[in-house]
Amino acid sequence: MNKKITLNESKLARFSAVAGAVLATGAVNSQIVYTDVNPDVVVDAINAQYDLDFNTDAVVDLSLAVQAIVNQTGSYSGISFTFNGNAAFVMPAGGNGVQQMAGSVSSSTMVVAPLNNGDMINGAQAFGGSSSGSALGVVGVAVIPLLGMTYPIAQGDFIGVSDKFLGVKFMIGTNTHYGWARLDVTAGADTIRLKDYAYNQNADLAILAGMTVGLDDVAVDNKVTIKTTLNNATINVTPDLIGGRIAMFNMAGQEVKVVTIQDVNTEIQFEGVETGIYTITAQFDGGNVTKKVYVK
Repeated sequence: MNKKITLNESKLARFSAVAGAVLATGAVNSQIVYTDVNPDVVVDAINAQYDLDFNTDAVVDLSLAVQAIVNQTGSYSGISFTFNGNAAFVMPAGGNGVQQMAGSVSSSTMVVAPLNNGDMINGAQAFGGSSSGSALGVVGVAVIPLLGMTYPIAQGDFIGVSDKFLGVKFMIGTNTHYGWARLDVTAGADTIRLKDYAYNQNADLAILAGMTVGLDDVAVDNKVTIKTTLNNATINVTPDLIGGRIAMFNMAGQEVKVVTIQDVNTEIQFEGVETGIYTITAQFDGGNVTKKVYVK
């Protein structure tokens, strides 16, 4: 199920947050390897486990699984209980991990984060998970015979979600790669649906959740935002466009200001410019992005 994204203003802001790390590698044009799962993979009580191999090297990177739990006994604060229900979980292979919710810092307490389209997946995030299973969601009923109590349990932020992304860190040889898998999980935690997945072929480089193409394949106008105030304009670009130029023209077509783009954020001041309507043009080898502005 193919669902592509464009790099809109909010996604550009997130990408810029890691631009320094990207630039430091000397590889700004991320190579995204995308796989559309068609038909979708359904993991349930019948198809109880699916092994996902991001880069088709015959090494399982993580597994998705569903388990029906029948009369599982346990205790809490010395009080015994019996649990019946379902568990949907992810099992990253040894050395791999899945992105955690903020504040969830260990495999024993981690909460798997359901990411939104455009969320950042990179080394600045927290990853964890156990090869024996980390819950996407657990739903069922616990019975405490001693107290004569029965109460429902629903734990996990993936319960009942559609089109949420699992952030993944996995190894190819000795190199770390980042990727995502798009999932639906039913409200009863009894079915996981895998729709598509992708990873960054460049080791240690970030990927946005839902990103299906590398920067080379994105149109220039989807890589640039121009924000203006009465005093200045701020131009935000993806790292591969650094080196371009920003020119400001008056209504007669005369160039009144020009700035070279040296960072993902560039500012052009209107100081000294006469009142009127102007055109700001961000110019690159692959095309231009233009916006009209009023200077007071």
